[in-house]
Amino acid sequence: MGRTSQSNPRYRTKSELCADIALVLNSSLHYGTKYAVFDNAMWVWTEFEGKYKGCEYWSEAAQGFSEDQRMLVHEHAVPKKLLIDLLLSLSSPTPDSVQQMFQNYCKAAVITKAEDAALNRLGLRSKMPSDWDGRDPWARCKAAGIVLRSQVGERCNTGT
Repeated sequence: MGRTSQSNPRYRTKSELCADIALVLNSSLHYGTKYAVFDNAMWVWTEFEGKYKGCEYWSEAAQGFSEDQRMLVHEHAVPKKLLIDLLLSLSSPTPDSVQQMFQNYCKAAVITKAEDAALNRLGLRSKMPSDWDGRDPWARCKAAGIVLRSQVGERCNTGT
């Protein structure tokens, strides 16, 4: 999907996304429609600054492939299905509660295809580890030994 230009009529700020999601959550729309809206919003949120270039978190291994995107995957920290379930569980959704949830859990990292395969081998393609504490969005990467770094130079609390 990539970064959407502000001149594009589909462009939304993160605040506008959260307000729209709260509106959808509080509506009587069918589950499938809500799911489609949430799925799109999660992609827009995690690719806000770019799918690869501009994405804040990169695995140490992926940094070596920054010029060859064929070897990379834009991986959501918390699987989208789980985040959708968390959104639907909000008792009184507001733009602020949606924004808090997205800031905590709607994160992505650029990892290698080999690291993505490791997540899949561990059964973590679309779920969190069985011992997930409900707080650490990077628990899947941690379980797979994937070390992430913020592009502002900080090491995330993942890996060994």
